[in-house]
Amino acid sequence: KDLKQIVKVAKALADESRFKIFTTISEKGEIACKEITSMFNLTQPTISHHLKVLMESGLVSFRKEGQWSYFYVNKEVLDKYVASLAEHGT
Repeated sequence: KDLKQIVKVAKALADESRFKIFTTISEKGEIACKEITSMFNLTQPTISHHLKVLMESGLVSFRKEGQWSYFYVNKEVLDKYVASLAEHGT
């Protein structure tokens, strides 16, 4: 089960745009969807797709406040992923 999630995280981060979105969320701590959309030269549906993949991997979570969604990194999943890389590295 852990390996499945690690592979999901790796696949989520393998896309360059998704990786950039993830690092932006990570740097900001928490960021509104509309702010992400304004920072990238991608359509809103494309941003939504990337966020969905990041959320399905467990790497990113969100909270709703009124009509806005705020995204943040799920530290526990990220830490597990990084630890698994260190564990399986040479």
